Amino acid sequence: MTELAPHEKDNMGTMLNNNLNATIMALYAAIANQSQAMLQAAQEGDWDGLCEAEEQCSKLIHELQNAKAMQEIQLNDAERSTHIAYLKRILADDAAIRDITEPRLRQLEEFLRAANNNQRLSNSYGSK
Repeated sequence: MTELAPHEKDNMGTMLNNNLNATIMALYAAIANQSQAMLQAAQEGDWDGLCEAEEQCSKLIHELQNAKAMQEIQLNDAERSTHIAYLKRILADDAAIRDITEPRLRQLEEFLRAANNNQRLSNSYGSK
């Protein structure tokens, strides 16, 4: 087996980095799209759809973490700019989702608390 010349090693490293960068950027795009799907589901009150989209997003994030663990990522200026735009979009979607879901979670907590109180009263005094 012949050893690669230094310039061939550099070219190979650049090709690998370009492929990995393309994978990384595609995953960020997919996460941003999934984040948008989560927001749309929350806006529509589709809680099952929100959970499904959140699960898909979690899987994509895990893939991204695995891809980034392969080697140090070095993004060029255009990729870095796109990366930042994806992150801003994801964070904005996340904040909007929280704005929608947090009041709903408080309502559910109150409902469960009332149901629990009714159950304790029923257990203590019996239902008639």
